[in-house]
Amino acid sequence: MNDSDIDKTVILDSEGSDLISEKLSAVNNKARFSILEILRDHQKYNQSQSKDPLYSREINSELLNKYNIEISPQRLGQLMKQLKDANMVKEVEIKKEVPNKVGKRGVKAYVLKEDAFEDLFLDITFLSDELFTFFDLYKSNQKFHEDGNCVLTVFNGVDKGKTFKVRKDETVLIGRKANFSQDDLASFSILLDNSYDTVSNISKPHLKLFYKDDGWYIIDEASSNGTFIGDLEVQKGRPTKLKPNSFLKLSRGNGGAVIYCSF
Repeated sequence: MNDSDIDKTVILDSEGSDLISEKLSAVNNKARFSILEILRDHQKYNQSQSKDPLYSREINSELLNKYNIEISPQRLGQLMKQLKDANMVKEVEIKKEVPNKVGKRGVKAYVLKEDAFEDLFLDITFLSDELFTFFDLYKSNQKFHEDGNCVLTVFNGVDKGKTFKVRKDETVLIGRKANFSQDDLASFSILLDNSYDTVSNISKPHLKLFYKDDGWYIIDEASSNGTFIGDLEVQKGRPTKLKPNSFLKLSRGNGGAVIYCSF
């Protein structure tokens, strides 16, 4: 790493990464996510009206009326605690008239914190970088799609950004180059750098890509570490039809290759 790279590198300490994990966990629940939407909408609508934060009974009512989510006050308390622990909502006490009570009483109420989502979407710079990379690839690949071509772009590692156009009358073999050079093989081979060390050697190709009647297909005939579309492993030895804009994982984790496949 040279000096010019240092300012561009963001390192999350353990405390920061733990907080992000808590936030991701907090939004990964329909009821909690709905609560965040309720608080956000309430604050946006009442921004210039200086109205009170929402207290638990009001939140429960909104959950039922808008989202058809019915939960007990005790369960709501648990959900609010999780959102507080994730530093996404703030608890305050307000005076409020409540049913079956005379006069205003002190009740717990909640507001969405101003920076509730900030570090979730800004501090995880590696996520935003990959998203921007995807959108750039999507736009740049459109120009190669004439005549139904399939465009393969390596999405990670040493070969990241390398793009290959495959015509409908071609069948390509994909694998790690090992001791081969491109001149040693037919033009229908795609060689990946040897740093993708869990990808199978091109001499026994990891993957075959081809077109037939109704679309583009892949076959993993006998790779060592499997091929995946998303989290689903492709069954070996059987053609698998691809959907447009698929991500193919040749092996998973360190040493694997991710290939963006668009047509």
